[in-house]
Amino acid sequence: MFFKKLTRRPEAEYHSNRGDFYADYRKNYANVALDCEQRCVYCDISIEESGGDEMHLDHFRPQEHFKDLSIHPYNLYLSCPKCNILKTSDWPVPRIVDGPTFVGSIGYIDRFQHDCNIFLYVDKDGYIVPVSGPIKYMIGKMHLNRPSRVNVRRRRIIEHRKTNILSGILRLTDRLQAATAEGKLSLVQREQKRAQIDELLKSYSML
Repeated sequence: MFFKKLTRRPEAEYHSNRGDFYADYRKNYANVALDCEQRCVYCDISIEESGGDEMHLDHFRPQEHFKDLSIHPYNLYLSCPKCNILKTSDWPVPRIVDGPTFVGSIGYIDRFQHDCNIFLYVDKDGYIVPVSGPIKYMIGKMHLNRPSRVNVRRRRIIEHRKTNILSGILRLTDRLQAATAEGKLSLVQREQKRAQIDELLKSYSML
């Protein structure tokens, strides 16, 4: 539901018709957006959840410090405008190409190298909770638990619960109808099944 593991497409799929990288890195937007699952790599909001507005392409390793990576598509990450602005050119670890992206609790998780869910979890109220690594640093730097993002994550949790409850209702209803048609249930058993369905409907209505 949150912070999917990301993978990159082959470099060749980012090439222009001339067989090299675009001089204007913004021409990589569509492919980068797909590689990033159409979500900001930092706060996890989707393009749809942000109103459908186009997001920014963030230079993960800031081009101010890594000029040789300024047009390399593997250094481009989808970011919502707010996260991109807050991150700016911050790079608090040694400025080494292919060097570590975080040291201890300082720096940034590379979503294409690390499974984010090892370092954090999202609680029932939509807050990102740090477990290890630089998550606390990232939360502070980019305000990842700002109210707008917490609300989006909370809504996603609620919708996920609704989907699960509806699936449960449909399964129970199908089983009840099938068992009733085959005469496998007593009156008491049928009433018990209906009570279970009613409880699920009540839970659904309260979300």
